[in-house]
Amino acid sequence: TSETNFRLEVRVERGLPAAICDPLGLQNAILNLVFNARDAMPGGGLISLSATAVVQGPETVVELRVEDGGVGMTPETVLRAFDLFFTTKSTGLGGVGLPMVKHFAESHGGRVHIESAFGSGTTVILRLPAMEARQD
Repeated sequence: TSETNFRLEVRVERGLPAAICDPLGLQNAILNLVFNARDAMPGGGLISLSATAVVQGPETVVELRVEDGGVGMTPETVLRAFDLFFTTKSTGLGGVGLPMVKHFAESHGGRVHIESAFGSGTTVILRLPAMEARQD
């Protein structure tokens, strides 16, 4: 068997508020994004996961970013990435992960966005509403 070298770097902002969402759904969404990042780097590499609080107008959101240094996507692929059953994978089941992540985000009042360039990796940004900080 051949081994591929992957590293996972996780950064969570100190004092990060809780996201308003189903915890199991969030776990599944993050796993989907990490597996996609892994699949985009057949030779291995670094997958970066970060979580920060971002103020957007009157509200705060929890922003989760999954970044890889993989093959990246063309603009056309980015446009279709959330289409059910659209896949660039040549084998196995594909085309359900990103639509599931999008449905999860939108069903909790959040959004998901892809930044990618062909040949230079992908960043998927998942934003979910944050719990209000308690004023004691």
